[in-house]
Amino acid sequence: MHQRSNSDKTLNYVRNLEVGNHGTFFYESLHEKHEVLFNFLQAGFQKGEGAIYVASHETSKQIRRHMEDFGLNVKSLERDGVLRIVDYYDWYIIDGEVNTSHMMESGLRMFDETAEIGLKGLRGCGEVACFFEHGKEKELVDYELMIGRRFDLPVTALCAYDVNHAKSLEEKLFFNLIKAHGSVVTSSFARQVKFEPFFLTIKEEVLETLLGEMGKETLLRMLYEHHSLTPHKIAEDPGAFIEGLERLIGSGAKVITKLLVKQIHSKMGIGKTAQSSSI
Repeated sequence: MHQRSNSDKTLNYVRNLEVGNHGTFFYESLHEKHEVLFNFLQAGFQKGEGAIYVASHETSKQIRRHMEDFGLNVKSLERDGVLRIVDYYDWYIIDGEVNTSHMMESGLRMFDETAEIGLKGLRGCGEVACFFEHGKEKELVDYELMIGRRFDLPVTALCAYDVNHAKSLEEKLFFNLIKAHGSVVTSSFARQVKFEPFFLTIKEEVLETLLGEMGKETLLRMLYEHHSLTPHKIAEDPGAFIEGLERLIGSGAKVITKLLVKQIHSKMGIGKTAQSSSI
């Protein structure tokens, strides 16, 4: 019953995601991915919005079939220009390279096309598995950061991450991934996240658990004295925090950063069981 309640809250949250939000969604199975993303899109259609879906973990053909099974009239939506489904190699990675300019231009063109036919806005779903499969994780996170937490246009997006891919990210990239988004959605966690205070709270908890109150305060004082790392700087640039730790305590920094990531995973319900997401 509790699991069902969490799922209902997640679906309700994504269906009513605030316009302009750039959210991220971590899924543990393809069924979960379909349920959340298709509810997100369906709510947009009901509100008079258009949609773009970039397929990567599955092919565009598979996505169309699953959408039909879900109850969406894909042929009609595509024919009327309300829905566009594309494969990642026509959007994200072209000739083996991440083409940021192409992605931005394609997104703006799609928005203009939906506005021309009288739609109120655009919802976007992007499966990002292709970036991991092509070793382009850094380019992906850089692109997410470039987009920012909100869109200036009436565009709302959910970036879909397989939890196993998310958990494989190097720590600095994972922190920046969370920082790049406004909302974070999992099967048990769905809300707006302001990264800076969230990260500082986790950092305090982890350091105190590992070092005790006095040890935590000593380490933070040394980070400030030797590397000018104020709480504000740590929150704004967690990468600088990690680098400061590495210079101060060497390999011991890895213990802290891994525990930071593990604690964030736990708080957000990211891949508690790291299940396979194949069907």
